[in-house]
Amino acid sequence: MIFAKREKRVAGGFGAYGRVLSDHASRSFSLAGFIARMPLSMTGLGIVLLISIETGSFGWAGLVTGCATLAGAVTAPLWGRMIDRAGQARVLITAALICNVSLSLLVVTVLAELPLVVTILAAVGVGLGFSSAGSSVRARWAHRLKDDSLLNTAYALEAVVDEMVFIIGPVLVTLLATTFHPGLGLAVCVVLGMAGALWLAAQRSTQPPVMSAHDDHAAAVRLSPGLLVPIVVACASLGALFGGMEVVVVAFATEAGVLRFSGFIVMAWAFGSLISGLVTGTIQWKVSPARRFRVGAVLLALSVLPLPFVSHPALVAVLLTLSGLAIAPTLIASVAVTQEAVPRSRLTEALGWTSTGMAGGVAAGAASLGQVIDRWGAQAGFAGIIAIGLLLILAALCVRTPATPVDAAARRESVTLR
Repeated sequence: MIFAKREKRVAGGFGAYGRVLSDHASRSFSLAGFIARMPLSMTGLGIVLLISIETGSFGWAGLVTGCATLAGAVTAPLWGRMIDRAGQARVLITAALICNVSLSLLVVTVLAELPLVVTILAAVGVGLGFSSAGSSVRARWAHRLKDDSLLNTAYALEAVVDEMVFIIGPVLVTLLATTFHPGLGLAVCVVLGMAGALWLAAQRSTQPPVMSAHDDHAAAVRLSPGLLVPIVVACASLGALFGGMEVVVVAFATEAGVLRFSGFIVMAWAFGSLISGLVTGTIQWKVSPARRFRVGAVLLALSVLPLPFVSHPALVAVLLTLSGLAIAPTLIASVAVTQEAVPRSRLTEALGWTSTGMAGGVAAGAASLGQVIDRWGAQAGFAGIIAIGLLLILAALCVRTPATPVDAAARRESVTLR
């Protein structure tokens, strides 16, 4: 591998991105992951738009979206474990088929005015197959770069890719749903999701090796709930903030008479995160990932405090842009702290658990704030966002990293087992 032959370099300045992207194979799997992840920013908002336009209920929209994300929360670590055991290719394709067939059925149930329970069942199928592309791509970077100092830059690059997904996706799905047809945005999700999954799965040469029987036994002993659970809980708080904000912004835009621009308002949040993500990848950090995560979580929570007191859409977009500056550094630190807390052979599964926390939080945030909005309006929804921010601070304070690197301890344990 190209990166394995290089001497460790210090990631400094934007030139670090050039070194990370100099490898053709890495560029290819990162781009495939970008396409495969596009539905992550489009599906929830697309469901909210479809159901709210067709039925007029944000409560129903939040409930259906919540069911999809909750199902994804349950299955994410299971898909991650299957990927570590069986390899990425077959698992990515299987999950994509489940998700996209179910998403097609969901659109049909809403347009055909079938009972809500049928739509919820389709939403559960969507969640069961939610893409593991983000975890898979990050695991490929960890395998490709191993202990290279450019790994933080690679994680920052993927955070930037995530933000590009959340800049392009909401605008695209809103445009398609409000200008052409309420279900068209979700139809595009199906096409992008399958295309991205198939392309990423086809790149077998860069996927991490599957876990051996000995690795499986040893890793099962080494995985520490005391380290992983606080990270998952903190990610759940982050997810609640993201999921709740998506529903609140659509409701706010509806009340303000600018529904067509709701995707641009969501995009403003992602744009701020993209900028900070680019800068984060150029920094050689001297503080621990856990401390970076705690600081980022506090700043993110504080940044949403003014939102309940603002009524102009443009000003909300400006405030969300500033708030977004805290998102990418926090997410990058969450990946880094997870990597420090688990053995490399189970990194995809561990990232699946953090995705579980994130998705569960999105479900709770979307469903609960959807009910708040139906009763008291969008401004009350923004107040709910502040409450979630306080929970995020408390959860982030519990995140810590091991005193001894996990992989080093695992090697000692492996010798003992032998």
